[in-house]
Amino acid sequence: MAHVTFAGQVRRARERWTAALLAAGVILVLWDPAVAADAALKFLLKKGIITQSEYDEAIRDAERAPGGSQPPVVPDTSTGQPAAAKPSEAQQPTAKADPAKTPDSDTTVDLGKGIKFGYDRGIYTQFKDTFRLKIRLRIQPRFTDSHFNTAYNTIGDSKNFPLVSSTGAITPLKHGESVDVFGVHRVRLVFEGFAFNPETEYFVQFRSDTNDATTQQGGSRSTAQLYDAYLTLKQIPWANLRIGQFRTHFGRQEFQSSAFLQFVDRNFVAEAFVPNVIDRRDQGVTFFSDQTKYPINYAMGVFNGVGININRLGLNTPGNANELMYVGRITADLLGKPGYPEGDLKNSQTPQLAVGASYGYNGGLQTNTTGAGSSNQVSTAIASLGNGRLLNQGVVNIGTTGLDFVFKYKGLSLQAEGFVRNVDTRESAHRVGNATGYYVQGGYFLIPTKLEVVGRYGSMDPDTQLGHDMITSTVGGLNWYFNGHENKLQFDYGVITTRLGGADVGGNVSLIENRARLQYTIVF
Repeated sequence: MAHVTFAGQVRRARERWTAALLAAGVILVLWDPAVAADAALKFLLKKGIITQSEYDEAIRDAERAPGGSQPPVVPDTSTGQPAAAKPSEAQQPTAKADPAKTPDSDTTVDLGKGIKFGYDRGIYTQFKDTFRLKIRLRIQPRFTDSHFNTAYNTIGDSKNFPLVSSTGAITPLKHGESVDVFGVHRVRLVFEGFAFNPETEYFVQFRSDTNDATTQQGGSRSTAQLYDAYLTLKQIPWANLRIGQFRTHFGRQEFQSSAFLQFVDRNFVAEAFVPNVIDRRDQGVTFFSDQTKYPINYAMGVFNGVGININRLGLNTPGNANELMYVGRITADLLGKPGYPEGDLKNSQTPQLAVGASYGYNGGLQTNTTGAGSSNQVSTAIASLGNGRLLNQGVVNIGTTGLDFVFKYKGLSLQAEGFVRNVDTRESAHRVGNATGYYVQGGYFLIPTKLEVVGRYGSMDPDTQLGHDMITSTVGGLNWYFNGHENKLQFDYGVITTRLGGADVGGNVSLIENRARLQYTIVF
């Protein structure tokens, strides 16, 4: 065997590796030029066999070759269909992309440097994951046509929905003629988003409503004012913290926004049994779990107990300015997650069922319409919810219990709530009975996600110590959803009967209202 130097061995080994790589390169080029460039050429460059300029030229030649590499087609897991292939990094254009066409959506403009602007159920602007501001607007114009029986004019309602003057005088609510009225029943302007991190959210809402309800005359419902203002800290999913002025976690229908109702308005029973007997909102703090993450959820809150934009210190209530309202709620999603928005707009293909229980205790509430500690804002709000029998009972303690359920399946929806209110008067001279009430409502989509027929029945006994004082409501309606709850037209027709007994007006009387309402809702 001829003697071979070490340098010759190295040279021959290098030649063999080069030949092998060139052969593999030929095969790869025939199969996929870009893969060849990615494998063989990088190795040659690393070993110093080719220069960087030669490598770059070979890469460009491989990409220009027919049958060049394309990224693999990966099935879209949400649809099961092949997803559109994304170009490789080398194929990406070097020019800056059109800001109007970003990966986020067709309604988002990426301005660069982490700044985005777009529409997502509201117009928003965002800076990275640090700040986000969204502005939303809701308008709900309504037409109401109501007809009343004679007793509504001659006697009127001085017990449930009375009128309270600015001086505290109580007079009966009367209707001497039919009502045909247009109104912008609700206007809402919302500012929401997060600050410093996505888990620190804020929500501010203003309202300006036309007082076009035939029973809810006066009160804080007819003024332009701050409606919501709160912060929500979501760093701990099972212990979110909300503080400020907001809707209390009590009941199902009262906790849901009025934009997502099956009817033109909430049932009067749910309105009357809010825990503070004044408003579904109050000022305070609540700990609650994230209902999107858990099947069983809770909420525990502490509030002033006198409604919105006021506290007990402002009432100057003697002896009970340090008392608070306590509210708790627990819910269980037994089947699926039906959520709070009413109706089965999703046309659920599997049964959705949830149940809930709520309790609220509001101690030391001053109900007098005049004198120390009284507030016209509180008095008129109590009367506007149908709780007029509580007025001028002095300082009272109120405990309210509620049970509810909701079921949805293939366009069918059912929900119901029942309530019991215990009233403890602190002054022996005053005695008012407890109150009970319930409602049942349902709906079915004749055309899935578009046309829904609905019906509801509600009943309330405002004073269990008296007879012939029931209030009942029977309502049917039709809804057309153009774009879900946020763009819809609703019509309902109902009969509301208010009974007054001998203890109220010296004899049994029934006040009857036949009411038709047409309302359009748009939220953007």
